[in-house]
Amino acid sequence: MHPIFRLFVDEVGHASMKATEHPNERYLSLTGVIMRLQHEQESFTPALNALKVLIFGTPNIVLHRTEIVYRRELFDCLEDQALRSRFDNGVLELIQDTSYRVVTVVIDKMEHRRRYLVWQAYPYHYCLTALLERYVLWLVGAHSCGDVMAESRSKKDNKTLAQSYARLYRHGTDYVSAKMFQSRLTTKELKIREKAANVAGLQLADLIANPCMRSMICEKEKKKMTADFGARVVEIIKKNKYRRRYDGVISGVGTKWLP
Repeated sequence: MHPIFRLFVDEVGHASMKATEHPNERYLSLTGVIMRLQHEQESFTPALNALKVLIFGTPNIVLHRTEIVYRRELFDCLEDQALRSRFDNGVLELIQDTSYRVVTVVIDKMEHRRRYLVWQAYPYHYCLTALLERYVLWLVGAHSCGDVMAESRSKKDNKTLAQSYARLYRHGTDYVSAKMFQSRLTTKELKIREKAANVAGLQLADLIANPCMRSMICEKEKKKMTADFGARVVEIIKKNKYRRRYDGVISGVGTKWLP
């Protein structure tokens, strides 16, 4: 069975339960981009490469949000405001015009620890469970099948994520049976790729994951997003990219707040 779709996963934050009130410590988020493999390979990858050549002169550069924001190494050319504007507009155009669906899961680790003094699901597994349940149910609705890919992190993080994926594939969850997982996911193993592999779908997930998480936190705290570019990204995602219910509801379907 060959996959037709792929879920490209990006993580923001870390899984340690030693959380503080600082947003960089308190929250963990997983964002998944659901894209048809043929579209990723034949349409999105060439379009992304064309933008890279236009801005950086080569397709052999891997877009990474943190390095872009702080103009590190190869991205220092973006200090030029005119070039930065062309790059931002090109990225927004790709985010708008590319065909895909998004699911974002955020866990408040402080609230998770406070609420469950005895039972505390490991944050990675908890988030991945919510993400894959929604992916598999989406595949059911699409009468299709797919696999899952994440960018390589630390050896420990890779192992944890791979083990969580394998556990879900083997045992299912309270809401989605193992049989359903196995009928829709084409492999029992999570695909992990190094950043150097220059996977276009993973770069899209990286570019939108942080704004999607920040937007959910701001909504929870009833605050306005202060990052202009991030707000523009989220506006596009909310308008027509998030997975949603038949009546247009996104919460619980395309986004999930834990616990």
